[in-house]
Amino acid sequence: MSQTETDRERAIRLLEIYRGGSDDFFKVWPPDKTYYFSSDNKAFIAYAVRYRTAVCIGDPVGADDSIALIVAEFREYCRKIRLRPLFVQASADRKGAYRGSGFKPICIGADAIVDLDEFMERTIRNRYFRNFVNRFTKMGYSLDEFAPPHSTALLRELRHVSDSWLTIPHRKEWSFITGRFDTDYLQQVNIIVLRDKKGSIQAFVNELTSFQPGTTTIDMMRHRRDAPTNSIDLLFTVLFQRRYADGYSSFNLGISPLDGKEFKRNVASKMLDRAFYHSNRFIGFRGLHQFKAKYHPKWEPRYVWYSGNPTRLALSGVAVARLIGLNVSGK
Repeated sequence: MSQTETDRERAIRLLEIYRGGSDDFFKVWPPDKTYYFSSDNKAFIAYAVRYRTAVCIGDPVGADDSIALIVAEFREYCRKIRLRPLFVQASADRKGAYRGSGFKPICIGADAIVDLDEFMERTIRNRYFRNFVNRFTKMGYSLDEFAPPHSTALLRELRHVSDSWLTIPHRKEWSFITGRFDTDYLQQVNIIVLRDKKGSIQAFVNELTSFQPGTTTIDMMRHRRDAPTNSIDLLFTVLFQRRYADGYSSFNLGISPLDGKEFKRNVASKMLDRAFYHSNRFIGFRGLHQFKAKYHPKWEPRYVWYSGNPTRLALSGVAVARLIGLNVSGK
């Protein structure tokens, strides 16, 4: 590795070599993360610090035989500089490495992974999907896709849609583990828009660069406040069809809050609710799980892996909340 490369460039290279998760885009964008590399230079952790907490985004990325090494090294690094390490929205895939270094898990939700074969063969055929697809087809709605660089005119119209969406109660901009409406950000990603018969954009999503072969994912999903019911459903339905035709096998709809039918909750997990249940990927706190469930996804649990006394989790939750943009107090 050349000494002239930046830490971010090193991280991107490791993502490309070792194939990080489908939503690892936010490990490298925006360029506001700090990177910790394993002593063998085959793994990295992306993190930021708030309230003496090192908040790490997802799992470490790297060679399988380097993950336990970097988790142990990072915990020791944090101990020396008196930080609390915290891995957020992490999977169970690396649980051996976490447990081996004394970390404990709290399940905070699950990613909704749509199997596109299953969706095309069964899900799309049910009456719910047939009805709204037929309705929007008769109304003259259509989908357009745009790859960067994007025109000023397109970004201006998307801004109008986003501003309208932000007037809906409980909607706001977040950051760190999600994107926000920012022209520099949008110039990095594909944009898919839903137009009415007059050509006006009623809704849009942005598709993230995926480091996981065969899987794609989105971040923001926004619509005009007065957009017709099922606008986002139509957008996803057509997008799933197109990605299936493009050869993709799965589509990650992002994290959903815990649902009592799928996951067990405990008192400790509730400490972090505010930090993780408010995100650009969330349509609404109470209805999010139901919204995603109708696509019949596979639910892949996501965790907070923490070390130390559980009573300190409240302060760690404040650290995460501040990073993503919630207005909370803390010391």
